[in-house]
Formats: sequence, structure tokens, C-alpha cells
Amino acid sequence: MFREGFKMKHFAIRSKSIRSGDRPFTTPGLGDRVHSALMAYQYSKETNEPVTIHVTDDKWSIAGGVISDKKPKSWNEIIDLFPKGTLHIMNHPVENLFEFKWLDYLKQKGYDAVTYHYPDAMKMHPNDFVIGLDATKLLKKLPCIKAEDMSDTITLPKKYVTVQFDTNDDGRSLNNLLKNGIYARYEAKGFRLIHLKGDMSLKEIGYYLSNATYHVGIDSGMLHMAQLYMNYNQIHLYNTGGYVSHHLVRATFLGARLNLNADQING
Repeated sequence: MFREGFKMKHFAIRSKSIRSGDRPFTTPGLGDRVHSALMAYQYSKETNEPVTIHVTDDKWSIAGGVISDKKPKSWNEIIDLFPKGTLHIMNHPVENLFEFKWLDYLKQKGYDAVTYHYPDAMKMHPNDFVIGLDATKLLKKLPCIKAEDMSDTITLPKKYVTVQFDTNDDGRSLNNLLKNGIYARYEAKGFRLIHLKGDMSLKEIGYYLSNATYHVGIDSGMLHMAQLYMNYNQIHLYNTGGYVSHHLVRATFLGARLNLNADQING
């Protein structure tokens, strides 16, 4: 896959949160980790080299404030979604370093790593600043990864959309009346609804997403999963004016559809 004599690239996930306050970025949610891996994969494609993702220990061994194996398992499951050998991951026993100190730490360990910033969302993030790669460029065109074939265990409907509206965040949630109305719009166009659930493996979710006509949902971890397998215009998002993240803003600017009515859905 890579050219002869390839050299490993090194991609450092931001140590601190780019949002308000002086706090670490701990990749608490699945979406945070999938998004980070997507950027690393895009960097791999751009350079035609494999990439090692470097993370501080609060992104690895600590979950919910306690020592846990949840994040290592999650990271490894995510990396397995990408073409074999493209992504690797390494954790380091440091936390909450300022970005330049984090990069200096890695350099002292022998890793000439790059990090990133979001120039399209600077006004939304008081703690972001220009450093490393332009993440906006990395995310401009999605990779449309080919999912592992699971046809021996999963029979796909001929015409379907994936759906996910579950959230514990009131700012992103929709009430049942709104959700049922959205479901009806797609069903009226002849689509079966495949609900992506928390008890599914990521490979299973990826298989459903990669073969779906659209993904329908909210700004959540499944938005980031959809970005691995779909083009932006296949992603249909719904938001009632609550919390709006830079992920939602960027996705809709680049072609994801927002709050479609029935007449705007192509069957």
C-alpha cells in the first residue's frame, strides 16, 4: 500500500481542550476518538505513509475519572476499521500539557509529531490557535472507506437508511414526536430504517453505514462513524436549535443536509 522505504508519520492528538476553560482534552466520547482517527487517516492518505497516533494518558487509561480499559479497547476497535497497517496508536504517561510542551515531549522521545488546528472554527473555540496541520483541509473530502464484508451474518435490506437519535445531551436530543415525524418521511420514500444501537460492534455499524443510502441522525458519535463511509451529502442531520458543535457546522457547510422536509428527501 505504501511506497518502498516508507517512513512512519506521527500525529499528536491535542492535549488540551480547544473549548473554554483550562482543561485537558480527554476524548471522552466515541465520536471524539473516531474523529481523531479520521484526521490521522487523512494525514496518512495525504503523505502516503502510515501514521502513529500519539495520545496523552487521559485519552487512554482513564475514563470517567477512574482507571479503565474502556478507551484502549475503543481505540483499537476504531483503528481496526481502517485499512490494515495505516494507523497505529501509542499512549504516553503525561497529561494536560500545553501543546508545544506536548510536542516537545514527543520530540525528546524520538517522535517528530504534528498536531492540528481548526481554522474554520476559531471563533467557536477560544483556546484554539494556529499550530500544525489545517484540520479543515484534512476533513474537506471524506475517505469513503470500504467496510469489512459481513454478508455471511447480516442480510441488508434493498433500500435503507441508518438512523441514530439516542443521546444523553439535552442540547442535541429530539422529542419522540419529532423523531417519529422524521422516520415517517423516510419510510414514505420507501426506505427501511436500520437503527444503530450501542450493543452493535463498530464493524457491524460500519457495514450498515457503508451500504446505506443515507445516514439520518443528530450530531453524535454516529455522525463521525458516517464520515468514515459516506460522502457528506449522504448525511442528513437534525437539530432543533440546541447545542451546535463545530462538527455540525463543518459537515453542513461541506454538504451534509440539515433539517430536511419530506420534499427535500430523494428516494
